Amino acid sequence: MLQYQIDRIDHQIADDRSQTGTFLIGPLERGQATTLGNSLRRVLMGGLEGSAVTAVRIAGINHEYATIPGVREDVLDILLNCKQLSINSSNPELEIGRLVASGPMEVKANDIQFSSQVEIVDGEKPIATIQEGHNLELEIHVERGVGYRPVDRKSEETTAIDLLQIDAVFMPVKRVNFTIDETAVSEGGTGRERLKMEVVTDGSTSPDDAIAEAANQLIELFQPYLLYQESFEFR
Repeated sequence: MLQYQIDRIDHQIADDRSQTGTFLIGPLERGQATTLGNSLRRVLMGGLEGSAVTAVRIAGINHEYATIPGVREDVLDILLNCKQLSINSSNPELEIGRLVASGPMEVKANDIQFSSQVEIVDGEKPIATIQEGHNLELEIHVERGVGYRPVDRKSEETTAIDLLQIDAVFMPVKRVNFTIDETAVSEGGTGRERLKMEVVTDGSTSPDDAIAEAANQLIELFQPYLLYQESFEFR
């Protein structure tokens, strides 16, 4: 079996703390680069666990179309800012962050108080702008999950009226691109391929860790066939 290697040839961290890693994988047999690239991309984009804001409580507000006295942003703007936070929670259970702020003040992500199990990746992310003489109190719920979870309107009816639910995007990988290059020809005349992958994360995980986790998930997917192949019966 042809042995290949994985080399990370580039790693960048943007101003918002998102990370981009570029990897070269090869040499591969013809057709293997497409199989490997599609499989990894599918798991990276939809199969990795991540953290996201799932609900926000704002003192004195009970619906998302309200405005807050003395705050420049309306409730929808604040919910969107909270939804866009890149967060890494190591707690599988619900984590709740709290904010109590008085104006004049530009509230940023770092002003939210979480437990030590929650890390805010981009602490400079703006949340709201408070005018002098006014206050803002927030309660932010963070959960772990996989993929995308829309708001369940039925369960919303059973929750507190002032708890504003948010569509949660748990995916830590923002973008995956790959290209395939021809490399040297083997002794038998068969062409070799090389896979080039670009992985962009939100900063809550590194591209290296994301690739490793995706590979482990694929290995676990096929593991039962390796362990029990002697018991298979083909009919």
